[in-house]
Amino acid sequence: MNAVLGCKAPSLFEMPDRLVCAMLANILGGPASNSLLNAQLREKNGWVYGIECSYTQYADTGILAISFGCDKPNLDACLEAIDKILERLREVPFTQRQVNAYRKQLLGQLAISSEAGEAQCLSMGKSMLAWGSVMSPEQTKAALEAIGPQELQAMARRLFAPETLSSLIYL
Repeated sequence: MNAVLGCKAPSLFEMPDRLVCAMLANILGGPASNSLLNAQLREKNGWVYGIECSYTQYADTGILAISFGCDKPNLDACLEAIDKILERLREVPFTQRQVNAYRKQLLGQLAISSEAGEAQCLSMGKSMLAWGSVMSPEQTKAALEAIGPQELQAMARRLFAPETLSSLIYL
């Protein structure tokens, strides 16, 4: 079975919120095996086939979605574990050391992805259409360095309040 949990997120034009949201999505369910969801649900408990958190930005809104696939007997345990992780993000701020490590990881992922020529060109084209310019790697790094524990916790509270989340379960 497959499940998707989602909420409204910052739009393409909401700076710096969109970068905070992107960093939070990466921490929560990015491509690394140490993402919070992957570490808890897949690596530790073996409940899911795969789990990820994606953030899509549009001109007027954005979507943050957590998606996973699991066996039906594991569904309730997965949903409960996700709720606990989201609650912890809302209630307990990261330490500055944790934020520094997550930032370093995200910057490394961005550096690796910059080697994918087609994806890089599409990203640059989107930036040119939206803002008329492209952020340099130095500007991106500076913007990410401005994100601290308080900004991440505030974004988690905004996104993951129980009343803001929607879910879709495919049986």
